[in-house]
Amino acid sequence: MLKIAWFVWLNILAFSGFAQGNNPVSWEINSEKIADLTYRINMNATIKEPYHIYPQQSSGGGLGMPTEITFTEADGLEFIGATSEKGEATNAEKRVPYYAKGVTFAQVVRLKSDAPFVLSIKIKSQACNDRMCLPPSIKRFSLTVNGDEVLIDNNSVATGDLKRGSASLRYEDFQMEDTAGTLLSSNDIVSNSKYTFIDFWASWCAPCRIQGRELIPLYDRYKSKGFQVIGVSLDTEANKWKNAIKADGYQWTNLSDLKGFESPIVKTYNITAIPRNFIVDSKGIIVATDLHGDALEAKLKELLVDY
Repeated sequence: MLKIAWFVWLNILAFSGFAQGNNPVSWEINSEKIADLTYRINMNATIKEPYHIYPQQSSGGGLGMPTEITFTEADGLEFIGATSEKGEATNAEKRVPYYAKGVTFAQVVRLKSDAPFVLSIKIKSQACNDRMCLPPSIKRFSLTVNGDEVLIDNNSVATGDLKRGSASLRYEDFQMEDTAGTLLSSNDIVSNSKYTFIDFWASWCAPCRIQGRELIPLYDRYKSKGFQVIGVSLDTEANKWKNAIKADGYQWTNLSDLKGFESPIVKTYNITAIPRNFIVDSKGIIVATDLHGDALEAKLKELLVDY
């Protein structure tokens, strides 16, 4: 019981830390002259423990949202080669390469004249740790190259950036399509089950996938007693969502509107990070939140002891 209580407390701390607006990734952008009219644009990310971000190319397993860096195309500047990256890509279990502590992305550019050039940079990245993934962060910068170096942070946002705890969590019926394209109502499942586990996840979220696989034996064990699961994906690509379901073997109802953290359901349920879940009874009363593994099994035994 002490182990379960400690796990729940760790999850509360993790979520509340994000709610306070502490972005674990900070960026330093600068230009470095390497030849006549030629500069290296360095984009240095510093990452607070225990978070990490991902390379520009996703892993073969499809886990982790790749870091995306885009530049304004303009006549006064030429891009030389692709954007490189240098950092220690590591994972204790050697499954998903990522960058912890820091990484430098670099792009070489050549100016077409001696005139200063203002380069616009957009960086989209996602911070995860072993327990959850935060909404993607989009940062925009303007950097003056070949002049008095001026960096302007133009509008840094996190998609789905919400304050957790701003309103009480309440179950509300929602409608979404399943993998076959059939529009379903969550209440059709909730009202016909003793307890329903509603799980917010995504195919690229490694902690979500781990917890999803842990849920399978519990679902198989308790579904005959009135336990059901609704998986709500925050994916934006149908093929990745469906492939993850197939690869991991989720047999429960899976829904998505493929809008990611821009989905209206994110605001409805105040989703500030995933995985996020709650258990609701047949009357729509939420009886538990953010449980998995041993903690979830203990709760199911408590709820379904008489069935």
